[in-house]
Amino acid sequence: MTTTPGPDPEPSGGAVGIPEAAYHRMALILRIGLALALALLAIAMATYLAEHPQATWNPSEANPSAQFLTVPGLATGLVHGDPTAFLVLGVLCLVATPILRVLSGFYYFAQGRERSMARITLLVFAMLLVGLFVIGPLVR
Repeated sequence: MTTTPGPDPEPSGGAVGIPEAAYHRMALILRIGLALALALLAIAMATYLAEHPQATWNPSEANPSAQFLTVPGLATGLVHGDPTAFLVLGVLCLVATPILRVLSGFYYFAQGRERSMARITLLVFAMLLVGLFVIGPLVR
């Protein structure tokens, strides 16, 4: 008696409707975002320490990065090569990376008709936004 093999096993990503390449692209987003953020932060820290070798941090001092927390302020700082502006940009890349990963997950789940996973991913995205824009300002 011979047995017929059943359906092909699920791809390593776990969901049948999502192509394996989608998982690789989502992982690539995380790798590129992390590498970019780390490179920006390392270069900015090295530059800042080279320009301010005696720098110390005192919690009672004003936040030196506050002027770069607006788009025009950040753009001006980047154009002028201010290391603190590049530090802010590195942190923004670090924060944006998982958000982009969640959005790409939602896109691929929706394309693969994985409705329950798309809903969960959208809920995670909403929680990220609430954390950033509602809870974050409350803890300043």
